[in-house]
Amino acid sequence: MKYQINISGMHCSGCKNLITMSLEDIGLEEVVVDPEKNIATFVTANKAEEVEKDLQEVFKELTDYKYSNLNIIA
Repeated sequence: MKYQINISGMHCSGCKNLITMSLEDIGLEEVVVDPEKNIATFVTANKAEEVEKDLQEVFKELTDYKYSNLNIIA
């Protein structure tokens, strides 16, 4: 499934790269982070509950950023 989240706190390409790598590190695929729109999209076979749990762990470490609105888009 393809998911989308909103991300606040991004300001530059460094932010984009850090978030992209962090999401890929937890096994998410086709990660695209757009700092201009403050969103990220990614693909995973995991259910939304599992994705939510993983995202909470990632953003616990990325204290300068916050995510919200996990949505299935495809």
